[in-house]
Amino acid sequence: MNHVKLFLILFVLFLIQGTVMTVFSPEWFGFNMAVIPHFILVAVMLIAFFLNRGTAVKYGVVFGFLIDIIYTNVWGVYAFCIAFTAYLMSYLTKVFHMNLIVVLFISMIGVCFLELEVYGIYSIVGLTNVPFVHFLEFRLPPTAALNGVFTIIAFYPMRRFLGRMREGTVEE
Repeated sequence: MNHVKLFLILFVLFLIQGTVMTVFSPEWFGFNMAVIPHFILVAVMLIAFFLNRGTAVKYGVVFGFLIDIIYTNVWGVYAFCIAFTAYLMSYLTKVFHMNLIVVLFISMIGVCFLELEVYGIYSIVGLTNVPFVHFLEFRLPPTAALNGVFTIIAFYPMRRFLGRMREGTVEE
């Protein structure tokens, strides 16, 4: 039952991730930048930090494929990149105490790493025509900032839920 609740949380985040920028688009406010929500990645990293790495990788692959199927033309890029990023970032839990500030920085690094991975793969395949300098200036910083704000909002509820789930005390 706990994994059903976790799946539903991630599914709601997937829906929000796909709709939030249609409501709060920076172009509406006169800004020329691309802001990409990666709420699934942040949630999957929180699962890796506070539950376990294997569960995070599984959810990363599942929801990465959903992102690939619905939003992209190349299947497997987000599935691989989300799972791989969460897997790599989870090793930092052995080095640092996972408080809000540390998780915020790690999640922003993870979001930047994911963006660089996807940009690199799409560049190799020839699916992007955005110059790297433009990507670094107009996409990476606002994307990291938006997902950092999401990390701050999601940190305490997710940590509490995942901690109870790890201990087996989430209500059935």
